[in-house]
Parts: sequence; structure tokens; C-alpha cells
Amino acid sequence: MKKAITPLIALLAIAGAVFWIFRSQTGNQKFDLNPYQALGAGTAEETARVVGTRGSVVVVSQDTAESSNAAIDGQLKAFQDTIKKGKTLSIAEVVKFKVTPLERMSTGGAMPREQFMQVLKKHPDLGAVVMFCGFPPLAAQDYTVLKQSGVKVVVASGYMSIYRKLLEAKLIELAIIPRFETAAASKPPRTLRDWFDQDFQVITAANVGSLP
Repeated sequence: MKKAITPLIALLAIAGAVFWIFRSQTGNQKFDLNPYQALGAGTAEETARVVGTRGSVVVVSQDTAESSNAAIDGQLKAFQDTIKKGKTLSIAEVVKFKVTPLERMSTGGAMPREQFMQVLKKHPDLGAVVMFCGFPPLAAQDYTVLKQSGVKVVVASGYMSIYRKLLEAKLIELAIIPRFETAAASKPPRTLRDWFDQDFQVITAANVGSLP
């Protein structure tokens, strides 16, 4: 029975990830922005914990210049504001990328490989790359370059099955993904951190076994 349930959980996780990607990357819809702002602020706090003091980060997000998106813009601004308030990290660059609807469907909204590798080349002393998008599909030699760079990768996106292997290999430091089940709360969330803890989970190499 357990063997039958496990694939079902995985399918539900993937379906939830697809919904999250679609909702956050399409249109300028009217909905509650608190979870998206919480994702930005919470990701900044978690990044500061793994990078430490006096580090610099590059943050990656989808380009919304041609099609405004309150969710994407909100989480990016919340990340930037939280980093600024923390005063321990600095943002070396904000990298934005464009994807077509077809590319979004085939890659889960991932950053293009070429842009990701360019970030590593341009910023050799980087503390972290923070990606508000899916992790890009890389070639075998790219993983070697990433490993040798020593940069910590933080991914905040819908769940992708490849994250388990990347976390186990420590190619990704953190995967911040929507909870498969909303965390029980004794009272409604009041702060962005409350929203973050309710709606998202932080996966590392230490707890990657919790993934389906």
C-alpha cells in the first residue's frame, strides 16, 4: 500500500508546483500578495543564514518589463528590502530573464543555462545565487564548474523532482518550495515570517529525505 501512495504524493507535489509556477508567472491577477512577499523576505533571511556576514549575492527573477506581474515584482522587492535591512549581505546584481510560454511549460520557468553560467563567470567571488525560478538544465561539465566555484545556490520555486539529487550532491544549498500541506497554525499569520512558515518549507541536504 505504501508503494502505491508514494507515487501519488509525488504526482500531487508536481501538480502543486505547476500551479505555483503558473500562478506566480502569468498575468497581473488580483490575489493575496502576502505569500509572495513572504517568500521574498523569508528567502532573504534564509540566504543570510547560509552565506554569513559580508557576502554578496546575485538574485535572479523573470523579466516583467513587458508584462507586469505583481507576484514576481512583490517577492523580488521583499527580498531586496529584507537584504537591505539586514545589513550583512549586499546584492551584486539583479539578473532578469525572459522565457516564452512554450519554454515556461517545458522547463518549469527555469533560468536559461547560458545566463546562469554567465553569472558564475562574471562574479567569481559570489556568496550565493538566489533564484526565484526553476533551476536551469545544465550539461555535465557545468555542474563541475558550479561545484568548483563554491557559490551557494538558493532556489525559491515550485518543487522540481531534480532538486533531491541536486541537494544530495550539494549543488543546491537550499530549495525553498511550497508546502505539500499547509502547516497548522494556532492563529492567523500576522507577519511575513508567519506567512513564510505557514506556506513554505526549506529543504537542505539534511532533510531532503522528506521530499516525495
